[in-house]
This record gives sequence, structure tokens and C-alpha cells, in this order.
Amino acid sequence: MKYYVSVGGHTFEVAIQGGEARLDGEVVHAEIHAVGSGPLRLLRADGRVEAYAMVRGEGGWQVYRAGQVWDTQVVDERTRRLQEVAAAGRADGAHVTVKAPMPGLVLRLEVEAGATVAKGQGLVVLEAMKMENELTAPMAGRVSAVHVRPGEAVAKGAPLVDVTGEG
Repeated sequence: MKYYVSVGGHTFEVAIQGGEARLDGEVVHAEIHAVGSGPLRLLRADGRVEAYAMVRGEGGWQVYRAGQVWDTQVVDERTRRLQEVAAAGRADGAHVTVKAPMPGLVLRLEVEAGATVAKGQGLVVLEAMKMENELTAPMAGRVSAVHVRPGEAVAKGAPLVDVTGEG
């Protein structure tokens, strides 16, 4: 499984497979252990042990060590793909085709052609890897087309819903 960890404006790719971890492609030998049920964690890497406190906050984690605080976000591969699809839609601004970020099954349509939508409003619920994924409107606007129907299997990249921006 791949994770993307963002700290201080830098994003690192962390791949975990079996007992091996890779940080930006380099094998790392590290262990992290919780101390009790609180936020304290011990990180053992390169023969050193360092203590950190990790607290889940809005939009990610706050990591504390030696009087410093780092706002940190950790997202998995699937979430990152969903974020990239949403960001690509926002780049155009005038017209966006929301596409399937992965193969799946359309469970529900939450809009129909002609509907007015707010940014972040649900459009389609797609089942992929036995999980329900709600795809949302990347901008406020009007649904100009719906390309799928409930029960339909879709491939990665398949067009689902077109949204035309306001203005």
C-alpha cells in the first residue's frame, strides 16, 4: 500500500509491502511504537530512538517533538487519486467532466441532468474495492450531462457526470 505524507510543504511517498517500507523509493528500517494509550510514540530508526507526540487534528496530524510542531497529512493512494481528479476538474473552471478514479460499479446517482449543484455536493456513489466512494462536484454549477446509470460497471477514467460552472 502506498501513502503520501505531507510535512512542511514537502510530500513523501511511503510504500509498505510485507515487512519492508520504502521512503521515496529507498528502503528504510524503522519502527514506531505507541507508549500507552496516549499520543506518545517512539520512533526507532538507524539505531536511534526518538520520542514524538502525535495528535489527530482537523485535516491531518500534528506531530510534536522538542518544542516544535509539524502539521502533517497522510493519505492513501485511493484518496490521493480522488484529490487529483477533483483538482483537475477545478483547473478548467468552465466545464468539468467528473471521471471514475478507478474501476467500479455505480451504486447511486445523486443528481440528474439540469440540477444545480454546490461545490462539494455529492454527484455519484461508486463502489470500488468493496468500498463506497462518493464523488462530489468540484465547483458550483449545473449538471449538464449524466453519462451513467445505477448498476453500470465503469472503467477507470470513464466519464460520469459533466458540470458546467456558474458565471
